[in-house]
Amino acid sequence: MPNTKNEKNFESELMNFDGDRYDVVVLASIWAKELKKKSEYKNQPNAAVIKVALDDILSGRMSKDAVLEISRQNLEAELRAQEEARKEAERKAKEPMKL
Repeated sequence: MPNTKNEKNFESELMNFDGDRYDVVVLASIWAKELKKKSEYKNQPNAAVIKVALDDILSGRMSKDAVLEISRQNLEAELRAQEEARKEAERKAKEPMKL
C-alpha cells in the first residue's frame, strides 16, 4: 500500500517546482537510466524507476551535476569496455587457428 504522505509530498514538489520542467524531465530520464543499472531497480517497472528518479531530482537528493557526472563516468566505462572487446576480437582473429 503506497504511503499517502510521501505521495502528497511528491505531488506538491512536482506542482510547486519553479525551475525548468524540461530540464527536470531530461535529468530524471538520465538518472532513471542509471538507476536501472543497479540491481535493486533492474526488475522494477520503468514507471516506478522514473518516479524514483524524478523524486530524487525534485527533492534535491541528486543534483544536476551529480547526475551528469555519474552518467559521463558510466558512458566512459562502457566505451572503454567496448574498445577492449573490439581489440580482443581483432587479436583473436589474427591468431592462427589451432587444430
